[in-house]
Amino acid sequence: MNEDEVERRFRELTAGMSAADLLDLAGALASRRIAAVTHPPRPELRHPRREVVAVFRVRADIEGAKPPIWRRLDLRSTITLDTLHDVLQAAFRWTDSHLHRFALGGGVWDRDSQLFLCPFDVDDPDSDEEGVPEREVRLDEVMTEPGDVLRYVYDYGDAWQVTLRLEEVMSTDADATNGPVPIALCVDGRRAAPPEDSRGLDAEALSSLQPDPDHFEATGVNAALTDVRFRMREAGVPPEVIATIDRLRYAAAYLPDPDSDPHHSPTPDTDTLPTDPLIEAAAHALAAPESPVDPAERAASLRTWAWFLQRADGDGIPLTAAGYLKPTDVAEVSQILPTSDAWLTTSTREIDHSFLLHFREALVRQGFLRKVKGRLLLTRIGASARKTPDRVWQALVDRWRGVVAGTHVVNARPGSTDAAYLRDATVCVLLAVAAGERFRASWGDKKPGGLDHAARWLGTLGWRVEGEPVQGRDLYALPIRVVLENLWDGVRDRADEGEMSDTARRFAREVLRHTPSSE
Repeated sequence: MNEDEVERRFRELTAGMSAADLLDLAGALASRRIAAVTHPPRPELRHPRREVVAVFRVRADIEGAKPPIWRRLDLRSTITLDTLHDVLQAAFRWTDSHLHRFALGGGVWDRDSQLFLCPFDVDDPDSDEEGVPEREVRLDEVMTEPGDVLRYVYDYGDAWQVTLRLEEVMSTDADATNGPVPIALCVDGRRAAPPEDSRGLDAEALSSLQPDPDHFEATGVNAALTDVRFRMREAGVPPEVIATIDRLRYAAAYLPDPDSDPHHSPTPDTDTLPTDPLIEAAAHALAAPESPVDPAERAASLRTWAWFLQRADGDGIPLTAAGYLKPTDVAEVSQILPTSDAWLTTSTREIDHSFLLHFREALVRQGFLRKVKGRLLLTRIGASARKTPDRVWQALVDRWRGVVAGTHVVNARPGSTDAAYLRDATVCVLLAVAAGERFRASWGDKKPGGLDHAARWLGTLGWRVEGEPVQGRDLYALPIRVVLENLWDGVRDRADEGEMSDTARRFAREVLRHTPSSE
């Protein structure tokens, strides 16, 4: 567009404007020009990802430390920066109790650096900081050749700044016979790192926290790098799930000592953290490789989903005037619904079969069916899923991954406290099932079950029900129950109450392992 055309278009757009309007427009244009000069957009400095996995030998130095404090690390080139953050926390024996960020092309506070932000900074509605979420960026995008530098800051108050310098790019061929290249390995280092919240402490206070500042052993760092949380990352467990597991694993370590200063937050020894055997079992279950799928077993466990999707094909499933399934359909599907309560009544009215009603309503909430003019019709997701059991499975997994990630809400308003509670409750129940627990709560003197464990975990996360501690029986109404209890290859006997099939346990692990795919 030439100057004459620009002038003509401008006259057309401003025709009829008053003098005040023109002054406002001029002010807005001037303001934007000033902002572009004083706050230019941050540069894009990332490199293309490597095609071949390598090992990067990186030296990490705490800036300004005298004598020097540093670590030499062998890092897999494909790790993301959120994983690198975890590695650095282990390398310097910090406890991930503060905010952090990475910067490329300059310092972490420089305007001409490209920033890579931690989840809190990404989600902070009051922050105008421009940056890329660290979990989206790989190490080989910010380092390529020896001499390349990446900067990191931990704890914006104490501001421990770390310079990471790429020293060597090594082939992974030598490790091919020994299995996958580890995420990270500490090969050398010097001196103990400054403890958490120690900036500004006097010599006496610092010596009580750091009795031997010259002490460093790579073996201790490498022991920390073998923690199950790193194996969960390799298995694809999303950071938000790992964060929940971390809170549950380490909760007891943060309980204050009644004899200590009530204003001092305890800093746990990460080598001796008390933990919960069941949450530990859940973490190891998520980190372990999955056994091969038995297609016949999976198809049998999905029979009820398949029945509804096949029945809804074409003209859909007709409902009664009151909006319930017709008696002939009730009689047919109750013979295959695992949680069918048909033995309690001979009625063929859906309203008398609560488990069936809940299952059918769940199909609508989960996006398989939609109710239109007295019929249940297939949605786009349902039409695709009906073709094979594998597609039904993937659609279920994706929908519940969305609940875990917070991108999909069930039975609550997005952004509400109820939505946050249901998300955490769903994660806790899935963790208990993944760990091998039954889906039941104790009543009276019965032994505690998986729902009791999930309820206790919810209490650890700070949740209450009407001001009282969460009880296992409070979790029976969770929508995830409909899925877990119905992933069963036939109608359940009463003796099966609360039992979980291998398919249901696989489902729980698969939902918790990966972020949701796009639908």
